[in-house]
Amino acid sequence: MFAEERYVRIMEVVNRVGKATVAELSDALGVSPVTVRRDLEKLEEKELLLRTHGGAMALHSRVSEVAHEKSFSEKEEALAAEKERIAEAAAKLVQDEDAVLLTAGTTNMMLAKKLAGKKGLKVVTNAANIAVQIGHYADFEVILIGGKLRPKSYALVGPLAERALANIRVDKLFLGVDGFDLNEGLTTPNLSEANMDRGMISIAKEVIVVADHSKFGRVFFSHVAPLSVVHTVVTDRQLDERTCDQIRDLGIQLIVT
Repeated sequence: MFAEERYVRIMEVVNRVGKATVAELSDALGVSPVTVRRDLEKLEEKELLLRTHGGAMALHSRVSEVAHEKSFSEKEEALAAEKERIAEAAAKLVQDEDAVLLTAGTTNMMLAKKLAGKKGLKVVTNAANIAVQIGHYADFEVILIGGKLRPKSYALVGPLAERALANIRVDKLFLGVDGFDLNEGLTTPNLSEANMDRGMISIAKEVIVVADHSKFGRVFFSHVAPLSVVHTVVTDRQLDERTCDQIRDLGIQLIVT
């Protein structure tokens, strides 16, 4: 099969389904994954599709979503009741004397409030608003990771923040994500936040994803990590049963609230 024929076949698959993995395209075309990756590079250069971690996505339906990042206030207003239930369930996973790490995000902002009453917690965060929220809790030791402030999320990111993580270890990381996809893994629109998230994952004994149902099946610009790093997912009851079963099949504990 000539390269031009492969390009046509690849575009047919990607545009029909919306996205495809390298493995799926390799099987469909009967060529090696290396050849598929090279073809995807060429097609992206021609602005015919968008390459993602492990595959490609159609431009016509997803490119604006992949790159778009909502402001904190926009996120805060969305699915507030679901996020509060998720926060309540997540708070029950925290034991007195735990060292916990909270990423920036509206669900973790609610979780921080639900931690009131816990004893002897060490709470590490790179979110300025979360640190302010819990800074007055008398029985907490609050550690704010310093760095460059991102106004859209109130997250502190960059080399200073990444270096600060090197000397910390925590029991539990509560990780907010923009995208949770069974093939693409965990994603977010911003590269700097993705780098921070990876650093946080590396220092946590347990990774707990807190995400409402709207985050599932979505893929954004920056890849954070594969789903293999996740121990527990806390979500709301609007997540469809098929996705719930697939998450459990991966060996991930699923808490639906």
